[in-house]
Amino acid sequence: MAAVRPLLGPVAVFPWAELGVGDSRAPTGQARWDRDRWDTPAARWAGTEPTWLDVSCEVNSAESDTGRTRVVERFRPGSAEVVLRNLDGWADLSPPPTPPALLPLRPGRQFRYGVDTVSGRHILFRGYIDEAVPIYQPWGTDVVLCSCIDAVGEAGRAALDPLAAPVGDGDTVDVRVARILDARGWPATYRDLQPTSVRLLASDLGGAGIDLLGQAADSGGGAVFGDLAGRVVYRARDWQTYLPDTPPDATVGNIDPADVCPSTWELSFRRRDVTTVARMGRSADEHVTVVDDAGRAVAGFEPFTRSDLLTADDATLTTLANRILETRGVATMPRIEAVTLDAATDPGDGRVVELMATARPETPTRIRCRLRARDGRDVFDLTMFVTGVRHTITDRGRWYCRLTLDPAAPFAAAGGRWDRAGWDRATWTDVVALTAEARALRAELIGAAP
Repeated sequence: MAAVRPLLGPVAVFPWAELGVGDSRAPTGQARWDRDRWDTPAARWAGTEPTWLDVSCEVNSAESDTGRTRVVERFRPGSAEVVLRNLDGWADLSPPPTPPALLPLRPGRQFRYGVDTVSGRHILFRGYIDEAVPIYQPWGTDVVLCSCIDAVGEAGRAALDPLAAPVGDGDTVDVRVARILDARGWPATYRDLQPTSVRLLASDLGGAGIDLLGQAADSGGGAVFGDLAGRVVYRARDWQTYLPDTPPDATVGNIDPADVCPSTWELSFRRRDVTTVARMGRSADEHVTVVDDAGRAVAGFEPFTRSDLLTADDATLTTLANRILETRGVATMPRIEAVTLDAATDPGDGRVVELMATARPETPTRIRCRLRARDGRDVFDLTMFVTGVRHTITDRGRWYCRLTLDPAAPFAAAGGRWDRAGWDRATWTDVVALTAEARALRAELIGAAP
């Protein structure tokens, strides 16, 4: 990456990296040509989007991790570790009196990196520099280690002081997320909040911002995360619904010549990953409990408990508990936990690198996973969601991508939605009408025609 060389493999893949410059700490106010000069120390950046400075030639290696492990878990703040060359001192951290805003490399600046393939430019990670640590080596190359966090990590990194009295009784989840971001001072242009009807109890909004955002999203069964546009995103609990007849985004396996070739499969069967008793509530003494008797006979007493939710409606708590049993039940085991892809194994048509470049937990990407053993037996053939992505680009020009996976079947629109019907029902009514409703919902989410 240091000389913008293509990554090793039969397909030309060029890594790139960009540093956001311009003082965007105060993204308000506009300069006027006859009043303000951009080169004055008091001038402010006129918008929220920075100017991107290409630093591809200075990046030795990069690794990023985004997503979550299971489909109903909370998104962890995305992170990245980047090693930058500093041969000419461009990334020196000058001591005072140099104004921090003038430093080319400092915490708070935006950073993104990705790859260029035959299909275009792809962003693999976008976030904010959280730490910058220069390392000066008399026997080697001077470098700077940069630790980055994504938008939700940046928005939620500070703690909020509790209000004198709780506010927001009856807030919908999206309104509560917006209220938290307002208290944080997060720009409105860096938000993408999907409306929902789930109501919440009042809160004093005190505590770590990331915990408040996660608690609000969990209370409605939705998800909050940072996306590749630098926004804090909230998605309601239906966001992963898909139509059963919709083909997967890709097939990874070794059965058909058109399959994307995996480097490594990881399977798991851990009892701690199984839930047979789901308890969802507002406190240890106030919760709804749903038991999977059949699963308990197989795996024993394996509880999943949330006792800090702000959900106002008990019916919603019951729906969330049923969803836990559906997505973490014994029937989901053993689980295809992850697959690792290697750009060097691409057969030359780009199928491996294109999946590596486009698979995202925020979409979410849905892939068919299948494996045939050498003796001819079929080990598995399942459709999975990509729930997490870890990219590794090494200083030797190798690119690896590990996709964390979880079953997608519980989210197929088989005649019901999370907020309309319970997953513990064995028979659905009016399948045609409800499937049409799911089709319209999907069109609404992706902004396409039904």
